[in-house]
Amino acid sequence: MTALGAISPTDQPRCRYNVDFSAARLHVYARSLATILRVDGEIDASNADSIAHEIRRFRRLKTPLILDLSHLDFLSVDGFRALLVLNHEHHKAGVHCSVITGSAMRPLLRIVINHGLPVVDSVAEALQLIEDVISSRRQFLATLARQREPQRRMPLAQLSLRPDAGGYRLATGTATSLRRKHVTVHGGS
Repeated sequence: MTALGAISPTDQPRCRYNVDFSAARLHVYARSLATILRVDGEIDASNADSIAHEIRRFRRLKTPLILDLSHLDFLSVDGFRALLVLNHEHHKAGVHCSVITGSAMRPLLRIVINHGLPVVDSVAEALQLIEDVISSRRQFLATLARQREPQRRMPLAQLSLRPDAGGYRLATGTATSLRRKHVTVHGGS
């Protein structure tokens, strides 16, 4: 039994990939719903393009991305611009990407109000958002499939033509309970 708030090592994802840049480090974690890209250190003019290039490689996986910038010590205008370009590219490619902000990013978010970044407060919130989107998509597709489901037709064994005054009637059901439809078929001669 663990203490309240303690996380066991099996609950934390194992880092699968690390990339070192001049003043920053990229850590990549694979989760069931998304790939988490955590950047530590400083993003400035010297490494913004290199970090953006590395993040683009993970977009090719076509899985949701969570960009965790909460551990950044510094984010320059060049780094913020690269982040905006990445967001636009992800949107065009149809890849969901949530951004977790931190103290280094807050001043830029106050200046650039209409940035369009999908900002969340934590990895847990980003994962919940992705799970909600997937659940909504599944419900929509299930509803769409039910609407397109073909009308159920009665098996031919239960249909028969019965003689009637002036022609034949289409009868449905079993021999014990025979219902008649108002379809009259006249013999042609």
